[in-house]
Amino acid sequence: MALIIRHPDVEDYIVEMSLPDVVSRGGVADLVETGHIVILKDFRLQFDFGALRQLSRSLDDIADPQLRRHVKKLEAPQFFEQAPSWRKPAFRDPLRQTLLDTLCRGDRKLFKRTAAALRYAHDEALRIFAAAFPSYEAYRLVPSVRITRTLFENLHWDDHSIDDDFHQARVFANLDERPRIWHVSHRVPTIMRKLYEEHDLGRFAGRDPNELLNYINGEVLGGMHKTWMDTQPRHRIAFDPGEVWLGESRLISHQIYYGEAALVYMWFVRAASMADPANRFNAVVEEVHRSMSEQGNAAAAE
Repeated sequence: MALIIRHPDVEDYIVEMSLPDVVSRGGVADLVETGHIVILKDFRLQFDFGALRQLSRSLDDIADPQLRRHVKKLEAPQFFEQAPSWRKPAFRDPLRQTLLDTLCRGDRKLFKRTAAALRYAHDEALRIFAAAFPSYEAYRLVPSVRITRTLFENLHWDDHSIDDDFHQARVFANLDERPRIWHVSHRVPTIMRKLYEEHDLGRFAGRDPNELLNYINGEVLGGMHKTWMDTQPRHRIAFDPGEVWLGESRLISHQIYYGEAALVYMWFVRAASMADPANRFNAVVEEVHRSMSEQGNAAAAE
């Protein structure tokens, strides 16, 4: 069971629910769409942690910066879509060859073992998504696996630099033998209202919401240049090995305090298939702009 330390000054939006309960209530789309984190209670991936334990975590030998970025945020199928041959090189794809040469140190058996472990996690993620969001019409999946260490990330809301008005659903899983530690703070509507007048957030109304997130993440919370300088209160969550949780990472501010390996799957979902299309991220941001503008006009009229 996840260890959760709740902060009294942050909304309690953390829900623990068993997978059978998720299924019996018809999924959790309504909860995730309103900015809740749903942790699957009494459920663990029966994952082969030993496979990832044997991988080299150092990326220093990867000279190509683009390849290094792809390995750091790996798409899971890049391990299991194709097995290595015994020819040299084993793959025509330089990324797969790098995974074999660098992460697996040329060990084909380790490559295949890792591929089998990630294939199992992939299939489980698809099964959980179908159970949690049975009505969702997904049109794209980004199946990311993080196999390098993340420490002391700054508090932020995810910015995908996509200005389309879309909805997303995410399934997360801890693929490490140690806990993955998250800090989570205010949801987007709360932080917007807190900062609205002081930071003139009304200037972002009608614009791409990513611009708003960029400003709050960078100028208010410090971004990559002034990490750990913000004073926002936080809940603290330690996810057990194999633990799975769901959420919309543009609605919830989060900070990875410690993590070694994780599954981070993101589905792009058609808004019409949501429990309530008014809960999609762009609409939530615009509703705060609208209500804050009305509040300001009312105050000016008094």
